Amino acid sequence: MQVKQRKISIIIPVYNVEGYIGKCLESLSSQTFTDIEVLFIDDCSTDNSRELITSYINDYKGDILFRLICQPHNQGQSVARNRGIKEAQGEYVYMLDSDDYITDDCIELLYAEFQKDPMLQMVIGNYKIVGPLHLKPFLMQQRTYSSDEIITEQLRFNIYSMPWNKLIKKSFLIENGLFFQPGIVHEDNLWSFCSAFCFDKIAVVQKETYIYIVRPGSTERSHGHQWHQNQLFEVYKYLVKFIFKSDAPSKKDVKKNPLVYRFLENDMVPFIMDPLLKGDKSLSYKRYCEIRNLPFWSFSDVMFLKRLSIRRKWKFLHFVLPLDMGYKLYVKQHKKYKGNIDMTKNRITVITINYNNLSGLQRTIPSILSQTYTGYELIVIDGGSTDGSKEYLQTTDRINYWVSEPDKGVYNAMNKAVKMANNDYCIFMNSGDTFFSSQVLENVVGKLRDADFYSGCSTFIDGLNTLTWFPPRTLSLDFFLIDALNHQATFNRTAFLREHPYDESIKIVADWELTTRMFLQKECTYAPLDDMVSIYYLDGMSSTQKDKCDEERSKALKSIIASLPNGQEKKMYEQKFNLFEEKRLAAKKKSNVKVDIKTMTEREKRHLEKLRKKISYAMELPPVQRDLKILRNAFKMLLKDLF
Repeated sequence: MQVKQRKISIIIPVYNVEGYIGKCLESLSSQTFTDIEVLFIDDCSTDNSRELITSYINDYKGDILFRLICQPHNQGQSVARNRGIKEAQGEYVYMLDSDDYITDDCIELLYAEFQKDPMLQMVIGNYKIVGPLHLKPFLMQQRTYSSDEIITEQLRFNIYSMPWNKLIKKSFLIENGLFFQPGIVHEDNLWSFCSAFCFDKIAVVQKETYIYIVRPGSTERSHGHQWHQNQLFEVYKYLVKFIFKSDAPSKKDVKKNPLVYRFLENDMVPFIMDPLLKGDKSLSYKRYCEIRNLPFWSFSDVMFLKRLSIRRKWKFLHFVLPLDMGYKLYVKQHKKYKGNIDMTKNRITVITINYNNLSGLQRTIPSILSQTYTGYELIVIDGGSTDGSKEYLQTTDRINYWVSEPDKGVYNAMNKAVKMANNDYCIFMNSGDTFFSSQVLENVVGKLRDADFYSGCSTFIDGLNTLTWFPPRTLSLDFFLIDALNHQATFNRTAFLREHPYDESIKIVADWELTTRMFLQKECTYAPLDDMVSIYYLDGMSSTQKDKCDEERSKALKSIIASLPNGQEKKMYEQKFNLFEEKRLAAKKKSNVKVDIKTMTEREKRHLEKLRKKISYAMELPPVQRDLKILRNAFKMLLKDLF
């Protein structure tokens, strides 16, 4: 029996996404447009992803055709996508990541634009982000773009560079050789820019048709700034070759486009000047030589470029000089370039405390190493772990100092790390927690001046729920009674912590005790940061042992207030503390009251069981109906108690 050829092929690379593929599969099977084939390209997953897909395909009874293609060995996402394009039987192809999902009407909305205008080559939908990282996608306006507009908007990053959520004519991709370049990172950026130089007409759908899932740690890469710049340099070289040498029939001649010239010229500067600022002249010169060997504008081409300043035109002069002379002239022309960050000044020490938490360590260290600000010092204090943490640290580069030996607890380890720190400020990013993004330190370093504590925003993750924590604008006793500076988002002046170490007799809240004590004694300065700094997982001792935490806080605060000099301010603090303690103990006592079923009458037992069943039934209803049902039963119980 011959299988009907489908109109649209959805290409999905798969690798170790067993926890997310279910939602993706559900969104595909619920599409309102069903003339679709779905190609899962499994890149040798080592989890149950392949089995879950196979089981779903076997049980599926709908009109969509599902196909599972298994790679012979792991080759990366680019190769998987390329195979999907070649295997696709549809007239149009659509890219979807296996840990994301799409709206029910996604394919129908995008394909409808092709039906309105057959001259279109690509239709793009908007997207939204779901997850702990509070990123904001830019919403593209619903409209069509012509050839020059596409290039302009792509170079200005007004068209997102991710390949997903874009419906494209397959024949257009094949004819122009628009495949993904294997073996490099940021290949999606390269593909999008190369494609932009070929399109004649594309359209945008206003509605958000794609849901991008931000997984904890998924945006953090286990490589540093230098590695990423090396990868971007490869992307730059491929792009230049495509623009000037590719024989793609639809590729535009951009030799007279000044925007393209300015884009490539500006992108070239960091590749050459950043290594030079770090003292690596050989790498700087090597990259300059590689760029000189690329196809590029000729001197006459640049001189006749319209809408390009004379200063920019004469800066091209280094290209026509011999290599050594050209390099010296180029460096001289860009002597004012300082880079995005101060590469020569180290101001931040990142400290990680760990004990038998290998999985957490494997989440934290990559997020530190991915920071674009490379002028940090990394210190890891391990408490003599036996779960493989030590072996992991032994194989990890870029750690300035680490030790694995028994200690007297987390605060003993933190004090030990502070003694080893060499930079102005330190931040504790303990195993399991991560920086919010790879740009955190770069964004913050210039704001650390002379305060003892700088605290930024943090995202708290409790299971599947997320909560954003904002630092107080000013510190007060009212704040410390109910909250604390999140130490994963707080930059501490190193000299201050050396002078005032953490109290190691306190097991859970010594960081809170230190800032509270120093504030009430007026011995510290504080400033808030508006930057999102960290992702904090609510599975630590202070989160899971709330009663012990509250008891330690109460005992510590009582001692701190008692040590203050007598006066009106001390009396005010004592009154607030006593009132707060009364409420806390009353709430604790109330929460500990349990119903003794043995002392209840048979009538009361029946009433209680009936009420439990009603509440259980109500909890299965939709939110509004659930709440109304519970309120109704509560009101009935109140009436029975009163009358």
